[in-house]
Amino acid sequence: IVLGCALLAAHPGASAEYFSLYLKCEGEVTSAAGKNRAHLDVAMRDNNQSAVIQRSNILPVGEKMKYEVSPATYSMTYRSPKARTQLYYDWMRGQLFAWDPSLQRLAYIRLSIDRQNGNLEGDFRNADDTILARFGMGCQKVDPSALPPPKF
Repeated sequence: IVLGCALLAAHPGASAEYFSLYLKCEGEVTSAAGKNRAHLDVAMRDNNQSAVIQRSNILPVGEKMKYEVSPATYSMTYRSPKARTQLYYDWMRGQLFAWDPSLQRLAYIRLSIDRQNGNLEGDFRNADDTILARFGMGCQKVDPSALPPPKF
């Protein structure tokens, strides 16, 4: 037992995930409701081509997606769970509201990142493949060692 614990302690990276690329993206979403600021921070792994949403106001934080690599782009798709509502209860006013009713039909989000200039383009689509909204961002590569240490 002691030997097993010593072997686990000697290899600290055994359970930690290694991400080869961290991107910080900022831009805007355009829909029938107007334009809104958007941000997306994503960590990407080369060995299994997975991307994890680190921080965002357009994609759920913590979600994992597979990405495809071409010489020009990284492209990925997030599929929306079927049982999710866009209606919320406003405790101050005591009513239900939807931030953009057309997004209640959201089926998936497609995005691609240009590997040369860092431009991100994407769209929100419904099950009929109709575009509900579009978004565009500029992405910067972030050195994870330059990020501030976790507060908690």
